[in-house]
Amino acid sequence: DVRGVVRYALRQVRAIAEEVGTSFNLSLPEESVLVEIDSRRVERILRNLLANAVDHSEGNPIDVNLAVGTEALAITVVDRGVGLKTGEEEMVFNRFWRSDPSRFRRSGGTGLGLAISIEDARLHQGRLDAWGEPGKGACFRLTIPLVRGHKVLGSPLPLKPVGQSVRSLPQKASKP
Repeated sequence: DVRGVVRYALRQVRAIAEEVGTSFNLSLPEESVLVEIDSRRVERILRNLLANAVDHSEGNPIDVNLAVGTEALAITVVDRGVGLKTGEEEMVFNRFWRSDPSRFRRSGGTGLGLAISIEDARLHQGRLDAWGEPGKGACFRLTIPLVRGHKVLGSPLPLKPVGQSVRSLPQKASKP
């Protein structure tokens, strides 16, 4: 049940969120979301996304949503913090890239978390997408197929908040 993976990842970052006064708004389906995944890898993806959101949220609440469609499930982590500048939604997944090297971080900060996360998503035949605007925040969306080995063609959750523009992030083909 993916809901348990989401809850576990939230527990892992709750202490750093409390340090800055950030809270989480959690939206999960009431029914079980059973899917064959490597729960450690998915939890690592979520932990990276949540810790980054806390570091960049400016103390604002963070929304965590899980939705299930006919072909895939999606989890979004949305903050209302510093956001991303144009072009950064592509760069955030590069190894060792950091948006602001001088920024104080409560966790990590090596520039490897999102690079590892996108590889973990690809191992599930999934996608990891980013959206952001300066001063409006950022959204990271993990989409995983419900059936192991199927390719993700769409997502049950939007990448951008209503009324915001979105720039598509090209995905590399994963090796068989």
